[in-house]
Amino acid sequence: MYNIIIGMNRKCIHMLTIGMDLTIETDRNGMVKKYKSKVADIQQDKLYIYYPLSVTDNKPAFLPSGSKVIISFISGDSNVFLFESKVLGMQKSAVTLVELYLPEEKYFNRVQRREHVRVIAGVNVVLDFPNSGQKFKSVTSDISAGGCAVIVPPDVKVQPAESGTIELSILMESGEQFQLTFTCEVIRIFTKNKLDLMSLKYIEPTPSEQQLLTRFCFERQLSDRKKGLYI
Repeated sequence: MYNIIIGMNRKCIHMLTIGMDLTIETDRNGMVKKYKSKVADIQQDKLYIYYPLSVTDNKPAFLPSGSKVIISFISGDSNVFLFESKVLGMQKSAVTLVELYLPEEKYFNRVQRREHVRVIAGVNVVLDFPNSGQKFKSVTSDISAGGCAVIVPPDVKVQPAESGTIELSILMESGEQFQLTFTCEVIRIFTKNKLDLMSLKYIEPTPSEQQLLTRFCFERQLSDRKKGLYI
């Protein structure tokens, strides 16, 4: 079901915090389904989460007791961790919570990635380069939490090392949409598959912005792996 899990991190249990976003995946007879939730409480070897909702249609999930699940989350330093768990039952009070088994920290596994995962994705962007007087809309050809490659329209002339701003419209699998604006720097101009592209680096994005982009890239990476797509 998952072939991207490597290594161990004995501190990652401390990365789980109340209110943290979680992704829950189930595999029933080869049918993988993905849900979203948040951490409600942590008690020794038990993790309590709010009732999961499908990332595709926001419908509540039915997770029978004993079901095996994979939990993933993005830590504060933008690393992605996964661990196996099991549904222990429901806790009904003012809000219904799902009770999950929380394994020892040695069973938390970090997803292998380069400095920043780069994924194929067409994200709408608006770029502004004041020095050359160029402001235009375009689409990315690939993106990461550290930068992206953008299609250069025929009438745009921008030089390497030029600085400007980039505004990205990020659409998550859940349907949530975010607008992110960064200062950026042109790293290089190149041609690939008959398209003129510019490689951009974000300048000093905040940790929360990088975490959001990491989450977007992680979701796209899992989706691409299931489709057999690789960059």
